[in-house]
Formats: sequence, structure tokens, C-alpha cells
Amino acid sequence: MARFRKPLRFLGFGLLLLLLAGALAVWGTGDFGLTQRWLNGVERRALAGRSTPADHLGLRLLYDGLWLGGRVAYPQAAELLGHYRAGSGDTLRFAAGPLLQHPEVRRALRQGRPGITFRHQAAGASPFYVVRKTDWPLYYAFDLLYIRQCGGKVFFYDNYFFQPVARRSYARFRVGKIGVRLNDGLIRVAYPQARAFVACSEAVAVR
Repeated sequence: MARFRKPLRFLGFGLLLLLLAGALAVWGTGDFGLTQRWLNGVERRALAGRSTPADHLGLRLLYDGLWLGGRVAYPQAAELLGHYRAGSGDTLRFAAGPLLQHPEVRRALRQGRPGITFRHQAAGASPFYVVRKTDWPLYYAFDLLYIRQCGGKVFFYDNYFFQPVARRSYARFRVGKIGVRLNDGLIRVAYPQARAFVACSEAVAVR
């Protein structure tokens, strides 16, 4: 059997290289909508209450990939996602310094707004500040970041949870050339034990 071990090792290494090359090709050229079609099927089954073990596994792999990739591109969003995946429900405290340097956040503070949304949209009659251009790293991190100013301090906080699948609330993600529209509630299919939590921070108000 020893004489077969070396060829088998080369075969395993070659298969690994082939899979890696395939993954890089999909990353660079796109998957022609296959991921979105799969997600649409997962969503339909979740809405009907018929999610499968394969759905659970596939979604976990997807969210694990978003978490790993986000640690480089969107570190604050990745921190929040990782805390949700852990499922404890404990309050998460984050650093307020970068937010206080954000020009749109500073404008919201000067206007005394009770919160800010980082996705550009029609403001309407909402009391919340709406950024003039979507800030993707902060949009992925916070749905709506609430603001309270009191006694020379500023408090930021967000109720971190995901809407039910039936609410059909979607976020758009792009990984390389692959773009998908992801139902927010599917994360609860992947991690049914996870609990909502509050993310908060406080700092001295900037003059």
C-alpha cells in the first residue's frame, strides 16, 4: 500500500488546487445567478416552514463566509455578526471614536437628530438623519443607529436583530463578482438559537 500513498497525496493536492481555481474563477467572473436562485429556494422553503438540513448548512457556510470576509472589508459589521452568531444575547459595546469623526454623524449630532441611517433613501417626514450617500461598511453594521446626547456625552445604540423571513426585508451583498439579495430573516434559519442584543457606545461629545 505504501507505493500508492504518494500518488494519492498528489491526487488530493491536485483536487484541492482544482477546487481553489474554480472558486477563484467564480469569484472573478460570477456564478450567473446560481447563488441567488439557491437563496430564493431556501427562502421559499423557510416561508413554508419546510427548511431542510441542507438549507441550514448552506446558510451557515454563507454567513460564515460573510463574517470571515467582513473582518477585513467591514470589521464593525463582522464584529456584530459574530456576536449574533455566538447567540448569547449579551450587550456588545463598541468604540465610538470612528463615528465621532464621521462627517455625516457629526452633522446629525449638530442637528440634534435621534438617530441616523447609513443607507441613502428618501427621508420623508422621518426625524432620523439620512446620509447623502450610502456608507456600505456602516450600513452593513447598523440598520438604524440611535443617538442620545446628554450631559456633554453622546450615546450610540442599536437593537441588533433580524426581521422574520415573512417580513421580506432584504440586504444586498457583493462578494467578488457574485451579488445577491439576502432576506434578513434567513439568518434565524441558520442560527435559530441566536438571540437579539443591544450594541452601544458612549463618548464625550465633540464640539
